[in-house]
Amino acid sequence: MSYILRSAGFAPGGSPSWPLSRPPSWRGFSPAADASVAMWWQPGDVLALDFAGGRYMREEETASLAAVLSTSRTSPATWLTDAGVHSIFGPNVPAITDRGLYAGGQATNYVPNNSYAGAVVGGSFPAGWTVSVIPGLPWSVAGLGTGVDGLPYIDVRISGTNTTGTTQFPQVNFTSGSTSPVSGNMIASARFEVLSATLAGRIAELNSDATALNIPNTDPAVYDVKLVRAFTVGEGMTYRLVSQVNVGVSINNLYRISRLQLETGSFASPPIVTAGAPATRLADSLTIPDFAAKAAAFGFGGGFAGEATVDLSRLSETAYRLLFDFGTDAPNRAYLGIASNNTVELSVKAASAGPVLNTAVLGSTGQYTLEWQVLSGNSFIKVNGNVAASSSATFTIPSLTTGYIGHSRSGGAHLNDPLRELHLRGAKA
Repeated sequence: MSYILRSAGFAPGGSPSWPLSRPPSWRGFSPAADASVAMWWQPGDVLALDFAGGRYMREEETASLAAVLSTSRTSPATWLTDAGVHSIFGPNVPAITDRGLYAGGQATNYVPNNSYAGAVVGGSFPAGWTVSVIPGLPWSVAGLGTGVDGLPYIDVRISGTNTTGTTQFPQVNFTSGSTSPVSGNMIASARFEVLSATLAGRIAELNSDATALNIPNTDPAVYDVKLVRAFTVGEGMTYRLVSQVNVGVSINNLYRISRLQLETGSFASPPIVTAGAPATRLADSLTIPDFAAKAAAFGFGGGFAGEATVDLSRLSETAYRLLFDFGTDAPNRAYLGIASNNTVELSVKAASAGPVLNTAVLGSTGQYTLEWQVLSGNSFIKVNGNVAASSSATFTIPSLTTGYIGHSRSGGAHLNDPLRELHLRGAKA
């Protein structure tokens, strides 16, 4: 009784000062003991980050985003909501929507003017654009604005009758002046919407039909165009939007164009808005604040486990994409990620020694729940609830001084896909 009488949690008469239905967490109880409290994190979690739901927990207490995630990125960034709207995030603000946290690498849009500066409704086209000049078949700027997706658009119209006596191919050429800075693969991407049309059209590279996309005269219709091919240094990338108009035939087509982008690599980054010159979205640096102290307090040095939910929009990447990287340096770290061979990989190294676990190849894109345990003699990876790789190897867990989320400690291997949730807890023997 002497201990109880000295405890601040008890009145002098020995009765507890908290409701018996909800003992305090500092006595080792969970808030789940109170049926009125909805505990959204997993039992045993000491850190839970529900990015898609906007909820964060540290040591069984609700926490602010700043308390669980530190962000460094000295440029704006965009990221999609589930409704398809692009939110714009300022420098050093993490790109988080209801789709999750987008941990992105550096990307440059070499299209210099995808906000259509210089265009005037009923007048001039954007700087760098060219249009065909055919009697009776004029192109015009029909509209400018911000779309429901939160990004700039331009509406262009081709309207008239072919009275020239020969078949004509009126076209508008755009993204002129966008040139490749490298020799190698680049990806060009854009969105085209058919608002109304009386004749079919096609989208292709200028002077080439090898990559053409036919557009029937049905409306409304949306086409997200992505073209990956090898470029040479200084080579331009220009799309053309064209229709075939036979003699005596009339046309009245209205198109909306947005999201013009040209970048290095093999996939399209979230849109980068430009206004007269190429623009760069710098890489994210995402860390757990005071990770060394937290890892020590939580006992991660003896082993740790967790769970993550991630949406994978593509496979067959040429580089690793990490969900986390905990440790000190390259020879002393534990990481989980998607390897370039489409397996989930868990690596634990202390002085470059330790196990590497790989699952079978992921068969498709989509949402995955990944669980892991880092524990000497009993490590594993689960994919969607099923054990996909395990190891009974004994090893030393490296010193966990820094915790990176969505990329490697070297500033590469960005996930470039949404991380919906991340949970961390101590490992169980």
